[in-house]
Amino acid sequence: MDYLIPVVTGVCLSACTGFRAFLPPFLVGLLLRFAPGFSPLFPGFHFLSQAPVLFSLGVAAAVEFVGDKIPWVDNLLDMLSLPVKTVITAIMTYSLIPSGEYKWFFLLMAMVLNQGATVTAHSGKSGIRAVSTVTTGGLANPVIGFIEDVSVAICTILAIVVPLLAAVLMVWILWRCVRYIFGGSGGNEGKVASTRPSNFSYAIVSRLSWIFFTIYNRMSVEGRENIPREGPLVIVANHAAALDGFILGSASSRPVHVMVKREGFDSPFSGWLLRKNLAFPVDRSRPDTGAVKNCLKILREGKVLGLFPEGTRNRKGLVRPFKPGAIRLAVKQKVRIIPGFIAGSHEMSPLGCFFPRPAKIKVAFEPAIDVPALLSQGKTEQEIQDFLYEQVTELGLRLTGRDVRDLTGSHPNNPGQE
Repeated sequence: MDYLIPVVTGVCLSACTGFRAFLPPFLVGLLLRFAPGFSPLFPGFHFLSQAPVLFSLGVAAAVEFVGDKIPWVDNLLDMLSLPVKTVITAIMTYSLIPSGEYKWFFLLMAMVLNQGATVTAHSGKSGIRAVSTVTTGGLANPVIGFIEDVSVAICTILAIVVPLLAAVLMVWILWRCVRYIFGGSGGNEGKVASTRPSNFSYAIVSRLSWIFFTIYNRMSVEGRENIPREGPLVIVANHAAALDGFILGSASSRPVHVMVKREGFDSPFSGWLLRKNLAFPVDRSRPDTGAVKNCLKILREGKVLGLFPEGTRNRKGLVRPFKPGAIRLAVKQKVRIIPGFIAGSHEMSPLGCFFPRPAKIKVAFEPAIDVPALLSQGKTEQEIQDFLYEQVTELGLRLTGRDVRDLTGSHPNNPGQE
């Protein structure tokens, strides 16, 4: 019990800090100053009750309270406050865990739990504000902010006075936050939908992906030298697993902007992660002019566009005929097309598999197809698309040793399709 109560209290206070950076330590300081009976229970928090610290925290909490009610200031605070919140959480966690033989064990455990609680609560708060901004134009933000203020104040006091009750309440709040972050709605709305691509984020994620797939899946890559170093380019590959975009990006020598079905962005977390790493959504249920504009912008800027022209995953590892018009943009823009093939990804993540399996992955790229030259020979768009399909399936035959053409049809109930 010497460590259990401090750990529980710390998780509750950390979750509160995820919503408001300065209000929880300010309230704790006030409580210890004017109700000194609690001081022996939390000796590490004594510094919070000192007048200079209380005054500073009070001013900061007041600024945060006012700024949180103004939409553009609130957005700025969301971007800047997370590092501050994690630092405050670390200080409070260190001060909360009592000395003893097992201090460092419980301190390490508490740091992990508390920082996770802070980040989760902060992300949930940001997501809730994004939905409010979209649905009410930001008019409901002050009301939501006030409700958060009251909730944080109540939970902070409960964390000190009745920590176990506060823990139950915080678990419920954090669960709601987690459900929102990883849920099936909100990823195509508000601030999440306006997430800007980041070359820096892409460089980190693609490198980490390369390390993971190379070690865990023994990934090998052939023909990387066939990818031109500059100029607009379209890479076309088969699609058998949800991670194919990450595999393609890690195998390519240039950043790849991948078109992904809109449903893949439904979760706020996946929507943010995909957009941050150069992916963009396409609505397959209708002609999507927004996706077309994105494709044109990518090619006109001399970048690489990644397409999976089957339009859906084939969990058999085979390749269905490409959808009509799948490469129309590349043909109209007279852009070079690289045929690619990803072998083994269907075995890495079969239906019902939660975590990728260590199946061997092979990736290969053929030399670029000279679209302008084919057009000058009188080839039509469909003929170029058929030729590209042959190139991709021949590459698949070479990598897998089997005929990878799947001509079984495109019925939505076909178990090999998704």
